[in-house]
Amino acid sequence: MSSKTRFVLLGLLQEQPLTGYEMKQLIDIRFRFFWNESFGQIYPELKSMEEDGLVVATDLSGARKQKRYAITKSGSRELKLWLASPNEKESIRIELLLKVYFAKYGSKDILASQIKQFKEAHHIDYSILTAFQEELRSIPDPENNHQDILRVIEFGLKTNEAYLSWCDDTIAYLEGTR
Repeated sequence: MSSKTRFVLLGLLQEQPLTGYEMKQLIDIRFRFFWNESFGQIYPELKSMEEDGLVVATDLSGARKQKRYAITKSGSRELKLWLASPNEKESIRIELLLKVYFAKYGSKDILASQIKQFKEAHHIDYSILTAFQEELRSIPDPENNHQDILRVIEFGLKTNEAYLSWCDDTIAYLEGTR
């Protein structure tokens, strides 16, 4: 099975030709709430995709010798096949939950502080997603894909709402007020 990095890149390239750096920026902005890729994953995958005929690269002028990649017909077919394939089981790794599980062996005060930090980070994520949602609803939709993107944003909002609620409940439990 191909790496999922391949499909993220093919999806972005289906929208428009991009450099590897531009793809990393878009992933960090658009998908940061549920997906990440490193430059160490992106550039080897782009090379492999070019060798497989899924993308073509053109050299850009300038001091940095960048390449701009565009999807080929084969790349579009591969993306469509992946979109139709069954999903793999998702995996979640939240270190904080391990610490809560083993809380009796550590300091409840330190754990409460860590949960407050977790809560603040997810409050920020919630605020960013809310701003994305408002912005997307206010701009034209020439590609007719805003509703799809809004569904992803809604998932992020609901997930963060659940995190925030859990944080409040768990902090109250640790502080003995619940």
